[in-house]
Amino acid sequence: MSAREPSSLLSFVHPAVQRTAVVLLHGLCSTPDELLTVQSALRDGGYTVHPMSIPGYSFDASAPMQQAAPFQQWLDSIEAQVAALRETHERVLLVGISAGSSLALGAAIRCGDAVDALVLMSTTLRFDGWAIPRTQMLLPLAYYTPLGRFWQYRERPPYGVKNERVRAWIERELRHRKISRAGSSVIGVSHLREHHRLIRHVRANLHRVQCDRVLALHAQQDEVASVANLEILARGLRCRSFRSVVVSNSYHMITIDNDRQQVVRETVAFADEVAHGTGADAPSFSLKAS
Repeated sequence: MSAREPSSLLSFVHPAVQRTAVVLLHGLCSTPDELLTVQSALRDGGYTVHPMSIPGYSFDASAPMQQAAPFQQWLDSIEAQVAALRETHERVLLVGISAGSSLALGAAIRCGDAVDALVLMSTTLRFDGWAIPRTQMLLPLAYYTPLGRFWQYRERPPYGVKNERVRAWIERELRHRKISRAGSSVIGVSHLREHHRLIRHVRANLHRVQCDRVLALHAQQDEVASVANLEILARGLRCRSFRSVVVSNSYHMITIDNDRQQVVRETVAFADEVAHGTGADAPSFSLKAS
């Protein structure tokens, strides 16, 4: 059986899907690999998918040291991508995980009604998960004083992952490389400082998000950011439809952990609702076990 040309495959895709573009936003100082499962499923469904690599935000394998750009420049890159996609598509959906969720919210604030919907995974507007030490409150001293020159965050177990086999694989990766599917082995103070500034900007302006629909996916056992982050979203957002789904068998990196297939299904189903203009409902919370 011969392989079909991409143009013939498009004939089987609903026009509403063809007119919907999806932008993927990975976590801080990481790579688009964090969202590969989501990327593949959306592309298989016929969506135009753009996994973004953002200068001064994403991990740069060619750089001897990772140096962050101001968070406003991160948003500039996303705004330019959204504007380009609006030239050829009727709808644009932003999907972010961890710090990528903060980026998606910041871009929605910046872009107004040019962004139609958001999928926010493991939203981290407050670091209050079970693995966060009490010394977290002292981090602004590192962010905004010369002390930061002597400090960096080093990734450590459980690496945002509950699945022990995936965790062992990440550990092996980090022994030989500076990056894994779960993110960079080390995050410098410049990235953390700009992320902190982004969070403050987003929390102060959540009410300015204009898109109609938001889906928030979060792990009940998230070790970085508790489900209380969903309450921050529910209180602050003014969108027509806000829905949250809490998965039960993962930690922070829900796209590579035990609930990854559910996360993919929820994301694709939400994209279909956005594309076809269906499924909008009142704000709601739900707990779904995998």
